[in-house]
Amino acid sequence: MDRKGMKVAAKKAQRQHYWIIVAICLFASVFGVAYTSSTLSVSTNISISTPQTEDSTQSNDMYDVLQDLAVGNENDAREKVKQNQEQIVNNDTDATFGRRRGVIASLLNSFASGSMVIAVADAINSVTHNGGVSIAVPVILSLAVYIFVWLFIQETYRIVMARMLLEGRSYNKLPASRFFYPIHTRKWPRMAWTMFVENVFLFLWSLTIVGFFIKQYSYRMVPYIVAENPNIEALDAIRLSRRMMKGHKWECFVADCSFLGWYLLNLITFGLSGIFYSNGYNAAFFAEYYVYVRSMAKTTGIAGSEMLNDEYLYFKADPQTLHTTYADVAQSVAQLEQNLVPAPKPHGFTGFLSEWLGIRILHASAVNRYEEYRENLHQMQIGENILNGSIYPGRLAPAPMPFKFRESRTISAGRSYSLVNLIMMFFIFCFVGWVWEVSLAFISEDMFVNRGTLHGPWLPIYGTGGVIILVLLKKLREKPALEFVAAMVLCGCLEYFSSWYLEMTHDGQRWWDYTGYFLNINGRICAEGLLTFGLGGLAIVYLLAPALDNLLSRIDARKLGIVAAVLLVLYCADQVYSAQHPNVGAGITDYKGSDTSLEAPTPYEIRKRSGGLS
Repeated sequence: MDRKGMKVAAKKAQRQHYWIIVAICLFASVFGVAYTSSTLSVSTNISISTPQTEDSTQSNDMYDVLQDLAVGNENDAREKVKQNQEQIVNNDTDATFGRRRGVIASLLNSFASGSMVIAVADAINSVTHNGGVSIAVPVILSLAVYIFVWLFIQETYRIVMARMLLEGRSYNKLPASRFFYPIHTRKWPRMAWTMFVENVFLFLWSLTIVGFFIKQYSYRMVPYIVAENPNIEALDAIRLSRRMMKGHKWECFVADCSFLGWYLLNLITFGLSGIFYSNGYNAAFFAEYYVYVRSMAKTTGIAGSEMLNDEYLYFKADPQTLHTTYADVAQSVAQLEQNLVPAPKPHGFTGFLSEWLGIRILHASAVNRYEEYRENLHQMQIGENILNGSIYPGRLAPAPMPFKFRESRTISAGRSYSLVNLIMMFFIFCFVGWVWEVSLAFISEDMFVNRGTLHGPWLPIYGTGGVIILVLLKKLREKPALEFVAAMVLCGCLEYFSSWYLEMTHDGQRWWDYTGYFLNINGRICAEGLLTFGLGGLAIVYLLAPALDNLLSRIDARKLGIVAAVLLVLYCADQVYSAQHPNVGAGITDYKGSDTSLEAPTPYEIRKRSGGLS
């Protein structure tokens, strides 16, 4: 094993795709997939990028809780969860990535302590005893969202991450659309199932002393194997990973240890060195390590190695193969070049709105012509990148990724948006934000909480943040790094001002409090939230908003205008009513009762004291 050569190759790939690899690892950190202190001991979230250095006293926590509930010892189960939570806090010595408060900590602690099992049991108890639709619907919705996020996003993201890193080492261009790799291959459910089976095996092995350490390395290659061949069956992927890692587990452990200096530097620099360098370096290295282990498996002919059949991940297709496979793209590029007519930049008020704010006035023909011209240039560049081998040829993959030449318009970020579509996106972002926070409140507080100051299913800070990113940061769309920083600053200012305004106008009442989070300012904003704003801003600008704009544009403009008007009326009515009767209560403004810190009373205790549980 040439570890030094692998690290040189990893640094080369990182330099070539620096910013997108930074984004890949940031998403991994936010999702709790990799590069957080929580990955060391959570058996149901196995995504090990560092060697196991903590003891294994928590390996049986969830099993013990399940066992107590199964035999009817509910009080013992709750007591064990409480002890596990206290142990997590007592062992929390990482000043950068704490385990006391925050979304990431709540998600991972819920598994590590077994509190998620209690939450599910309480949810089932609430539904069966109350029997009301008003209780059943939000509980079931919250559980469904949580399971979807864990399995279909968090776990499958490990595959997406592996795929993008493998493509990045061989190709000059790494398209952002590859974040949707499970969707493009139409293998999303199969990928999620494979990761679920892997987690089940890892959980069962974690109940043994030997398996807790060894099997994490035995199954280390599973995400890479599925990334290369999404058609593979779950058990086949697991068996193949085990065979590939036979005789390589120790060297993989040593490779992990070779990054200990970078992990230490990451702590000293409050995570900054990891975000901007060592996380990406580590991720690129283990992509190189997979290539090495794969090569050994192919050379020795181990059973199942024939399923590693995506050769174009490692060698570029010859020009003739590309032109034959993408004959329609070659023809379309030639036609565009022949018929391309340059269009001047629009001027005047409509030109200003389009160029600086990204707002398109209906019937602004000059704006439409200019955006069509720029889109044609963009399409030609995409086609040329495919034909000259700068981008991985998705049609040649084991699970072919369909590509239509004009289809890439769905992720063109340089467009302007009509006022009606911006209004609809505002409400979509508001609703998605509400669903997200309600689901997280269910996870961390063990109960349904209608988040926000308003009574309807919308959180305006999400809609406002999404729209102002699209409007005020239009000129930065061609510079993703600046877009990321500007989105953090802009949304951070919005959140800080909103917190201050609500507190000043409601007699000091707060609807959120980040006191205890890392790098918080007066409890109004925190580093974790700003990071989420930055990543969310990138997702909105480059992926979600263009896709939503295309979907909304297919709807009849008059009907869409009526829907937007009705939503505005309902929203304004909610604002007027909530100004006099704001949405308050436990989990919304009662931070003594809903604080996720482990010293506070649990939501179960709050409900029991108030007569909510018998």
